[in-house]
Amino acid sequence: MAGRHRKTKAPQWKLPAGIAAAVATALPASMWLTTAGTPDVEAASAALAVKAPPVSSVTPPPSTSSTPPSSTTTPPPSTSSAPPKPTTSTKAPAPVKTTVPASTACSTSLAGTKPHVAQVGNHVKAKFGVKTVGGVAGRANASDHPSGLALDFMVDTATGNAIAEYILANQKDFGVTYVIWRQRYNDGSGWDTMEDRGGATANHMDHVHVSFAKSAKVSVSC
Repeated sequence: MAGRHRKTKAPQWKLPAGIAAAVATALPASMWLTTAGTPDVEAASAALAVKAPPVSSVTPPPSTSSTPPSSTTTPPPSTSSAPPKPTTSTKAPAPVKTTVPASTACSTSLAGTKPHVAQVGNHVKAKFGVKTVGGVAGRANASDHPSGLALDFMVDTATGNAIAEYILANQKDFGVTYVIWRQRYNDGSGWDTMEDRGGATANHMDHVHVSFAKSAKVSVSC
């Protein structure tokens, strides 16, 4: 009986040994598959990820190319073309016509004298600004005053000189026969000294005496 038990147990020992070898080969794979989702495995995977070198996130510096940027300045427009001509023509304004007033004839009335004597008297009075003019008056000696053919311009020496020269220069136009001024007599042929009559007025020192012809055609303005 004892031998029979050894014969029957020998095959039973060998079979588990073969099975054990197969199981030992497959066991690690099954254990990896069953433990892949466990916390220990995940911790090991995280440790491997930490040890991996980090990926650089630094942005590389911009290119430092030495090529200068192209100019964007717009060139000025060409000025070779002629400027546009104005569309509106400008005409010079027409000259304004000015009406020159006609010369005013001198008055024919002055201190009772004849009309032509008064005209010359008023002309000289206005031209030289004479304020006092004598006309018709009585005289003891021979004179043209009583007949209205003489005038006396009461003036200073400078004004008297100018009046005497002006009248003698226009003697014929004014119808003048002679002039007495500062004790001198002139009928157009030059000055002649007169006798002393005893005073400034009698010697014609303060006035220019002018005698006129009886009739004369005078054309003067004032």
